[in-house]
Amino acid sequence: MRRHMQHHRHGHGCGCHSCRTQPIVCPPTYRFHDTFTQREVPFVHPIVNVNRQNVVNVPRHYFTETETTVPGRNIYADSYGPGFGGPGFGGSGFGNTGFFRRRGY
Repeated sequence: MRRHMQHHRHGHGCGCHSCRTQPIVCPPTYRFHDTFTQREVPFVHPIVNVNRQNVVNVPRHYFTETETTVPGRNIYADSYGPGFGGPGFGGSGFGNTGFFRRRGY
């Protein structure tokens, strides 16, 4: 009997009539041992270079000239000569008045 119990402790069937039961088979347990391997996947990034030509308006000035003759005022020579010397030229008369007044540049 002792031999019989010893056999039972180790989980082996003894072959006797009282121990004859069907074994129960459980579904398998899966153990996964994952490893990873790199694989290159190409990503294409298209680049379009656009050269833009912008117009900048810059003023360029052109001048036209015309000439016209208009009647001026009558200037009379004084008694000092034909328009020279005296108050008519260079004195207080012609050079210091109106359009020909000296500017302080």
